[in-house]
Amino acid sequence: MAWNEKVLNLMNERNINQKQLSQLSGINESSISRYLHSGQKPRMDVVVNIAKALQVETEYLLDEGETTESAYNTISTAIARKGGELTAEEKNQLIALLIGRDGNV
Repeated sequence: MAWNEKVLNLMNERNINQKQLSQLSGINESSISRYLHSGQKPRMDVVVNIAKALQVETEYLLDEGETTESAYNTISTAIARKGGELTAEEKNQLIALLIGRDGNV
């Protein structure tokens, strides 16, 4: 199941509309609509905010049968953009934690 289908199902289960998801996630309503209906996959930080708003694990939304390497690339790109204050070791530990690997990646 695609990530946006999972979000739509969760919204239905929780009786949340797009406006409410926008308010809960801090993402503007037009962006929510675009991500849910265009098939465009959002940036990692957007997925994290939506997962928090729907009270699910980020991994649940991202798991579309992707390989671990694909998840690794998505996460590592997000950290590279936002992780300026992290050391290389801290980045590796965070990536390992997020994708469920032990030790360095």
